[in-house]
Amino acid sequence: MEEDYKSTQLPEIVSSEAISDTVGILIEENVSNGRKMYIAAIASLFTGLVAGFISGYSAPATYDMTTNENSPIFPTDDEITWIGSVVSAGVMVGGLCAGPLSDKIGRKNTIVYNTIPLLTGWLIISMAEDATEVIIGRLLTGIGCGVAIVAVPTYCVEISTAGVRGLLGSAFQGFLVTGNFFVVFIGSYVSWHILALAGAGFTAFAFFCFLPMPESPRWLLAKGKLNLAINVMQKLQGASVNAAEECNAIYEDLKNERKGRLSLNEMKHPTVYKPALIAVGLMFFQQFSGLMVIFGYSTKIFDIAKSFLNPKKATIIIGAVQVIATITSNLIVDKAGRKILLIISGLLMSASLVSLGTYYYLSFEKPGFQETYDWIPLVSLIAYVIAYSIGFGPIPAFIAAEMVPVRARSTISGIVIFHCGLFGFIVMKTFIQLGDLIGSYGTFWLYSVVALIGVFFVIFLVPETKGKKLEDISKLFVKS
Repeated sequence: MEEDYKSTQLPEIVSSEAISDTVGILIEENVSNGRKMYIAAIASLFTGLVAGFISGYSAPATYDMTTNENSPIFPTDDEITWIGSVVSAGVMVGGLCAGPLSDKIGRKNTIVYNTIPLLTGWLIISMAEDATEVIIGRLLTGIGCGVAIVAVPTYCVEISTAGVRGLLGSAFQGFLVTGNFFVVFIGSYVSWHILALAGAGFTAFAFFCFLPMPESPRWLLAKGKLNLAINVMQKLQGASVNAAEECNAIYEDLKNERKGRLSLNEMKHPTVYKPALIAVGLMFFQQFSGLMVIFGYSTKIFDIAKSFLNPKKATIIIGAVQVIATITSNLIVDKAGRKILLIISGLLMSASLVSLGTYYYLSFEKPGFQETYDWIPLVSLIAYVIAYSIGFGPIPAFIAAEMVPVRARSTISGIVIFHCGLFGFIVMKTFIQLGDLIGSYGTFWLYSVVALIGVFFVIFLVPETKGKKLEDISKLFVKS
């Protein structure tokens, strides 16, 4: 086994003369200052748009299936919960596969080949004649979604400079919620099977945009492709960055690392297991504070609450607010810091869920309250979405890629996303049952308690990574 780990030798550290020569040649090529880095990041993030389309599809689709008399499918309540929750099961599978896959064939190739399950799933849904076929298609798109959640933020983190790593790393969530908005907006005008074809169209668009983009420089370094990594990093990050020096520093860390699969002993190292546990914990509080329920059943929530707005229009408003709030978070995350945004996010999420639960409770206890204060669900969910979008939405996924060393990054990110899918599946599948057991108000109050506990988790256990180099972040988890 030891021979396997050491089978791939890294090239010798390049000399200062070679660094100077390489940088001189690249600067003469007049490489733009980081413009290509943003282009590559945005091209990869279009897959995040598709992931948002997937996660938000069930709300308008199941509403159309149950209210449109021309629909060939009329799912039962149990089938509706499967249509909504099976994506999370797919995310579990995709998350686990994405880590070893992106380590083996590269971040870029993983994102490119991920088009296959995404496109296949959408086409199956668009041609479905019963709920089972829709569920199968949703499972395939869920697998693709899980791969994207791991591979895209990892790619963005690895191609970016320290100053904009938070912006690009968290931008996945911004594109995801934009996709979420598109699906509820388009879904209010077209049938569920046409909406699935639109999802296939977005998938094809993302594929062709990303296909010409380069591989992650850090993955190239891990594979011993030093000259190519220097060239790619310089082209992506611009002439103001000394790419050869950066690559040299990364090699200092990589040359002493084992090769081959991540071993159990490596998993036990504090620089690996500590950030992994923190990331899984953040995903737990993200999901069990009602995230998937709010987005997956938003149309149903407004319909039950008898809101003063049409359920479809109210859901569109929620989607638009989410896009604006997430973009705002992306812009300030490198200035405000990850930790403070998570704390504010958790507190506001808890408060908004208390408000929504109280509305349901008083509607049940006091006749006439529901009609008088029918605006409360919309206001509460707008507050929830804003709170979620500035912290617990965008930060947990990319902070996992930030905290874990490059060798373990894909594996740990896959494990984290597996738990994200597991937690999301449990929440989605139990929402209706919890409502029957403790009432809608009790369900939302339970979610609010979880969100509040998440605030204390952040205060005591989550480190601040703002502005730190990836190699320095690992040092936060060891005593010396």
